[in-house]
Amino acid sequence: MKKSLIVLIAAIFIGISIFTVSTYNKSTSKANSVIKNTNKGITPVNKSEEVKPNSIKTKAIDFKLKDLDGKEVSLSELKGKNVFLNFWATWCPPCRSEMPEIETLFQETKDSDLVILTLSIGETSAKVKSFIHTNKYSFKVLLDSNKSIQSKYGVTSIPTSYFIDVDGNIVSKHIGGMSLNQMKAYIKKLDK
Repeated sequence: MKKSLIVLIAAIFIGISIFTVSTYNKSTSKANSVIKNTNKGITPVNKSEEVKPNSIKTKAIDFKLKDLDGKEVSLSELKGKNVFLNFWATWCPPCRSEMPEIETLFQETKDSDLVILTLSIGETSAKVKSFIHTNKYSFKVLLDSNKSIQSKYGVTSIPTSYFIDVDGNIVSKHIGGMSLNQMKAYIKKLDK
């Protein structure tokens, strides 16, 4: 009797698991096949590439941190420029995945009024320098070794990015890794 009850419970559990996985896969498939009209025709768009800027602008909290060369950089000295502010760490896989996209964006915009600042949180200068040098990244990296700026901005998961307009207002925030197209879409919202 006990054996047949255990078999019955196991069969129910397996059935529920299969149903759950199947339902999840169907919903994920639908979300990834959203279609969007563009000037070039109809293009499939991944739902995660859509951007939703904040409806209320919030003043960005000023800070002063050192870069990898020991030079102090403050957010307030960048007023008049658009700022892409990215919180990350070398041990974070989604952070590492978006770094090549940030480098591409940096190379494409380095002569524009966009400033890309990446804040490495909770790590030593030597560790971050080694990571940046090994991967041949050239965007600006600031060190938030004691996580004070992470705390001020309320960053609880990384990567987290803020998009700050020329007046020093946060226009958008994105939690999680981004593609180059997503980054560009957020930056485009800064000019409105």
